[in-house]
Amino acid sequence: MNKTLVLTAICADRPGLIQMLSEVIYKHEASWEESSMAHLSGQFAGILTVNVDENVIPALEKDLRGLNDHGMAVTLNESTVISDAANYQTLWLDLTCHDKPGIMRQVSNVLVAQGVSVQSLDTEVVSASMSGGDMFVAGSQLLVSKVFDIENLQQALEGLSDDVMVDLALADDE
Repeated sequence: MNKTLVLTAICADRPGLIQMLSEVIYKHEASWEESSMAHLSGQFAGILTVNVDENVIPALEKDLRGLNDHGMAVTLNESTVISDAANYQTLWLDLTCHDKPGIMRQVSNVLVAQGVSVQSLDTEVVSASMSGGDMFVAGSQLLVSKVFDIENLQQALEGLSDDVMVDLALADDE
């Protein structure tokens, strides 16, 4: 029986890291599925899912942990699937405001208070073209119930500060 595993990997960025991961996965006849990789402050950070025969998981895990000898820290977890996925929908969030310490804490507090699950999150701090100050920019894919009150979330996020700009949109039905 096959299982889906979630792997995370982090190490100092250099050429060949994805190739190292893919060689170990291929060696165990696992299938590389979804992934997201990034370069952050000189570090390679990646998360991916692999589908693999459950009988080879111990050997795969051993070889992945062996990448630590090459400076790559890898963690491995079994995937969990939402059993009532039909009751949820995807919501896209774009948020921009002046950067300040604690802004992500404030945003995450609102999301957890509203019962929102973050599926993906990309943030950056950019220079504001007119004011010259720093702007915090976040883009996120959220998972919410089919009966979720989007307007309430919009108001709660906009209530964080006078300069918060929030754009929320439901994903197109698939």
